Amino acid sequence: MNLALFKVNNLGDNIVFLPVVQALRKRFPDWRLMVFTSPAAAELYAGLVPPARLVALSRADFNRGWRKPWQMARWFGKMAAFRSDASLVAPDQGSVAHLLARLAGGGIRAGGAGLTIRLQGTLTHAVPFAANQTIAQWNWEVARALLSALGERDWPAEPPAPDLSSLVGPPPPSAGAPRIVIHAGSSREYQRWPLAAYSELAARLARDFQVVWVLRPDTAATRLAPSVRVVEMHSLRDLVTWLAASDLYVGNNSGPMHLVSSLGLPAIILTGPTHFCWDPFWHRESVRLLRAPGLACLPCDRHDFGADVCQNAANPMACMRYWSVEAVEAACRGQLGRFGSRGRQVALP
Repeated sequence: MNLALFKVNNLGDNIVFLPVVQALRKRFPDWRLMVFTSPAAAELYAGLVPPARLVALSRADFNRGWRKPWQMARWFGKMAAFRSDASLVAPDQGSVAHLLARLAGGGIRAGGAGLTIRLQGTLTHAVPFAANQTIAQWNWEVARALLSALGERDWPAEPPAPDLSSLVGPPPPSAGAPRIVIHAGSSREYQRWPLAAYSELAARLARDFQVVWVLRPDTAATRLAPSVRVVEMHSLRDLVTWLAASDLYVGNNSGPMHLVSSLGLPAIILTGPTHFCWDPFWHRESVRLLRAPGLACLPCDRHDFGADVCQNAANPMACMRYWSVEAVEAACRGQLGRFGSRGRQVALP
């Protein structure tokens, strides 16, 4: 069986898709898989797919591929050489992924139903999004539909947490006090708690704890107290290693949040406009979500796409500005008090 999988998107989107690929590889070791993904997520699939069949493309270039037919021809060439028998098109993929899967042939093409994309009608099996479902579950059900069409019925009810053990390196040296990792970024600006607030929070927590600030391009200009340690992550492995060696994570609803959820690390998450289907799926008892109560505008985002800008014209960013530094600091200290110093005791196999 030659199976092509399309998941060209951000890191978080790939983390909640990873259980599908890991489960397929475990259950069908003889299948040949080809994965289209993004450079930020390519490390997740190392060891699951040979390098020659792991195609890493920027999301912007991939989704606009129809503007550059010569690029599309190269991607189609890879698909044609692979000779796929079936394709799994993740529910968040656009028309380019659907077109490649259709042109490459294969009698089965499974994906999400009800998508707002230009190219419709290319799937043989379309799975709708169910109420109260998470994106991780939607991905899992698309895989179930594909396997059912292939005559495979033994697919677990729920997706397991991704196995990230291959990305965990030796723990960084510790100064003894509990370690807090702060990741203040996210893929969209309107999903971020203000950087000035994060900076003040880091300074307050650094009085009693080791505070590690994850350096990112969108947070690099932030002024931080000298007691806050700034660490540049050169790879996904670096980030996962630091998370696995920490006692608490603080950040927005973003890709690293799903890493934390996978690891079972205690966390404080400031979640504003993001749709509820993106709430952490695994180890929910370890994650405290800070979501402003009583805001009629929430969530701004739909399950299948983001609004990209705050939708509350009368009170912009009310969902994020609701949380004071004092309130978030209290939540952090409470979470540490609840779970204690866990060190590297995260949920690894």
